[in-house]
Amino acid sequence: MKRIAIAVLSISLVAMLAVGLAGCDGGATEEKAPLHFIQFFDPDCPFCQAMEPTVEALQKEYEPRIEKFEIIDVSTDEGLVQADEYGVFITPTFVLLDMDGNELDRVQGAATEENMVKFIDRGIADVTGENAGAREEIPTTGGTEQGGE
Repeated sequence: MKRIAIAVLSISLVAMLAVGLAGCDGGATEEKAPLHFIQFFDPDCPFCQAMEPTVEALQKEYEPRIEKFEIIDVSTDEGLVQADEYGVFITPTFVLLDMDGNELDRVQGAATEENMVKFIDRGIADVTGENAGAREEIPTTGGTEQGGE
């Protein structure tokens, strides 16, 4: 009887260990790309408004994959100071930086989701040392000039 109990206990312990290890990846987590994405927008800008669903989709997709995903409202005093620091005069403007603050790429004006994905993927390739392929300008459909009061 004692042997049966020990055998059942041993089998149960092995089974629990096997189930626990099957769902364990050894604590490894996917490392985020050292990339900082910034969108400068103005709530009154029609191009920014049109881009809102695209930016939301990009944020959902890329925020877990890159170090920083930031949206800056240039209609605020703080946002206006940051826009000035980055030389932003048109909204929307999208800037990619490495984690040392060096600008890697920029898109000024509204762009399709497909082109924004290319833009961010190109930035990820830049900071991870992957081959980003041919460097083409990201086409835009327009933007709103800022500071023209």
